[in-house]
Amino acid sequence: MDHYQVFDQFNITPLIEQYEGLTIEELYPNHQIVNNSMGQFMEIIWENVDIPQDLNLKSSKKSLIYNLKTVYHIGDYIEKRLKSRGVKSLYDLKHMIKYGKPANELLKFIKEKDYNALLTNQCIYDIDTSFCFNLKDFLFLDIETLDLYDSPMIIVGLGYFTNSSFEIHILYARDVSEEIAICEHLKDTVFPKFKSFVTFNGRSFDIPYMANRFLYYNDHNPMIKEQDKPYDSVNTIYHHIDLYHNCRRKFKGLFEKYSLTNMEEKLLGFKRENEMPSSLIGLSYRKYLQDPHRYVGLMKECIDHNYFDVYSMPLILQKLFIKK
Repeated sequence: MDHYQVFDQFNITPLIEQYEGLTIEELYPNHQIVNNSMGQFMEIIWENVDIPQDLNLKSSKKSLIYNLKTVYHIGDYIEKRLKSRGVKSLYDLKHMIKYGKPANELLKFIKEKDYNALLTNQCIYDIDTSFCFNLKDFLFLDIETLDLYDSPMIIVGLGYFTNSSFEIHILYARDVSEEIAICEHLKDTVFPKFKSFVTFNGRSFDIPYMANRFLYYNDHNPMIKEQDKPYDSVNTIYHHIDLYHNCRRKFKGLFEKYSLTNMEEKLLGFKRENEMPSSLIGLSYRKYLQDPHRYVGLMKECIDHNYFDVYSMPLILQKLFIKK
């Protein structure tokens, strides 16, 4: 079938014509080849990405202290009544007979930065415990796969803060056989450096998908504790902030859609140019493997798609910390 029909959702002709004859290595001179016991893969690195370092993690602590609904038996109505009487924070509840004990318990967890204990409270969400972490604890994560189910990860995008900047690293499988080396790299080299994932809908897709790929190769999922049963849990080790659910909750009713690209447009004020739909990434990868000389532009578009997925997440996280 002609590529004009296959890609009827997206005009690939300019990509083919502009990049035909080049190689991925030439298009991304900022790459290196990573070798480990399971093989090798390509890593593309962007340092000093223009992401601000001023994410106000401490604002989540303040919001938590002033959220009276985190105390059992306090709902919207009672919170409103209490605040009308000058009871503004958990500190104001400390010596009240009815609410003192649970308020003191919450304040203890907040002081100790015990996010696991805090998250047992149904009124406390993943983003509310951000103050328990430093910027360098967060791993921004996004994957691209050959198909939606039980197929290789072909691109894994990673973003993280260093002492002075934000870096984006794209792990790229030049062939599906390189996926196992990427999994090994994530398990042994990447994950141990971080304490929390940040994703966009990763709770439903990226993290469960990665767990299955780890189990496919190793019979071990590095995101769960030793006593956990595989497939019962996909992540019990790392905190996880899912931006998709936080956007839906904070901006409820404001937007028609809460997709990542829509949040980029509505919250961040930018629109991707010549953006390939994620639904075409698997097909683009297959076309590229069949004829790398001709279709290298498609692969570049897939990698750039993943880059912007990672690039947007810390900016969206920053918007979520801004009080309405």
